Amino acid sequence: MSVQAAIGRGVALSSDLTGAAIDRSSPVPFYFQLAELLEHQISSSRWNVGERLPSEPALCAQFNLSRTTIRQALARLEQEGLITRDKGRGTFVAHSRPRSWLIQTTEGFFQEQFIRTGHRVTSRILRIERTTLPPWATHALRLPDNSEGAVVERVRAVDGLVALYCINCLPATVAEFVLGLGPDESLYQRLAETRSIHVTGGRRTIESVSAGDRLASLLEINPTDPVAYIESVAWDSTGQTVDSYRAWLRTDRMRIDLSVSTEVRDGVQFPDVVAVGTGDGS
Repeated sequence: MSVQAAIGRGVALSSDLTGAAIDRSSPVPFYFQLAELLEHQISSSRWNVGERLPSEPALCAQFNLSRTTIRQALARLEQEGLITRDKGRGTFVAHSRPRSWLIQTTEGFFQEQFIRTGHRVTSRILRIERTTLPPWATHALRLPDNSEGAVVERVRAVDGLVALYCINCLPATVAEFVLGLGPDESLYQRLAETRSIHVTGGRRTIESVSAGDRLASLLEINPTDPVAYIESVAWDSTGQTVDSYRAWLRTDRMRIDLSVSTEVRDGVQFPDVVAVGTGDGS
């Protein structure tokens, strides 16, 4: 495509975003949301390789965002290899798929996040049953020792590539609704639809560990390869803990993203909060 044709098409690309909007009530930063919207246009082939993106002023006007926010979003897409920026010419689509998958919400929402960006999420269920919860789960969920609940063990893939192995443990109050979970169904979406439980936050710890034989087999890597090991507990809008999980993540296929912000609730400023975006059990 010639430079002139690409520039002319760039004006038309703005119309492709008609109806797209930033959710200003969401805790997800605006530049994250914009990057996700633009990535979807590229990954769904609505915008083709070589085409020129709308200009920064055009994006500012369309989404009512600052120039700084627009540049943050574009920088993220450039880091993923989706776009290239040429001073004096503009910003152009470079590739239709990112170098890695990015999950960015504090709640997790692994499945919904990828579907919105044009990816396909599938799961292989290894175990789903009502049983006595392990000590690490009862402690995280603030339950007595030997409490019963639901255990969901899955290997999850994005676009057919294995990326995550996870074990979710949930309290007995939601166990019966979890046991019917389908292989490609979102756990958190099921909780929302069957019990009106909406996960609004969580706490995570992350460290690097060697895969070992069993994880290597599940994640299709070598036993000595490093993986990200994640422990997490999630809670709903009332502050009730609803899920505790352990997950092992292939970081060559998924990135962990940290966003630091100062939280204000009811007029009170809380200390800096680190929001960790990762693959999880939802």
